[in-house]
Amino acid sequence: MRVEEGKKKRTAAEGKPKKGGLVSELLEWGKIIVFAAVAAFLINHFLIANSNIPTGSMENTIMAGSRVIGSRLHYTFGEVQRGDVAIFIYGYKCRNDGRVYRETEEGVCPDCGRADRRNQVIYYVKRVIGMPGDHIEIRRTGEVPAEEISKLPVRSESGMVPVGKLYVNGEEQEELYLPEPMLVDGAQFPEVDLTVPEDCYYMLGDNRNNSMDARYWGENNFVKRDKMLAKVYFKYWPLREIGPVK
Repeated sequence: MRVEEGKKKRTAAEGKPKKGGLVSELLEWGKIIVFAAVAAFLINHFLIANSNIPTGSMENTIMAGSRVIGSRLHYTFGEVQRGDVAIFIYGYKCRNDGRVYRETEEGVCPDCGRADRRNQVIYYVKRVIGMPGDHIEIRRTGEVPAEEISKLPVRSESGMVPVGKLYVNGEEQEELYLPEPMLVDGAQFPEVDLTVPEDCYYMLGDNRNNSMDARYWGENNFVKRDKMLAKVYFKYWPLREIGPVK
């Protein structure tokens, strides 16, 4: 009887978790969590860029609400190419007054003087249209029936609307990624005639008729090389849109 009681005591003791074992297990989990956090930080800041597309400016290549992944390494070790869909720093949102502004040479908000590094970075996704030294033109070339324009409502008494084409270094570009003819009326949809400065790029949205892109950025309408973060390769959300970005 005493022997049986001894066995029961030993069995009960063996069933209790050891204090040292629990602490050791918690430490191991802590190491795993820290490692995962560091790995995620390094991957997201040095290898890939993950971006949400809140508007329809890149339709139909990338639809509003989609999420995309780009390669930071591509622009770290490789070159920007015409036609790339890229994630870049557009500017900053001032934490004092909420104003969004393009980067300034002084590195501060033009209204309140707060330093860029203390403000929220604003990222855009657009297509590289102009390379350094390129002569870029958007010319009005004709008219199409208004019903061919569906990305925004248009009114025309004649039933026709003015459209145009993109020219790079004098050559008309065949932009198969455009969802519809590009409106060019010389006012709301301006004609363009400019030369891209060295170390800069000219960026436009694929949905030209509803894209706030370089045509509307004023004098500071180019993106510098050091603001080009990643080449977009893949869209992963929503799942029905999953696939490569070209």
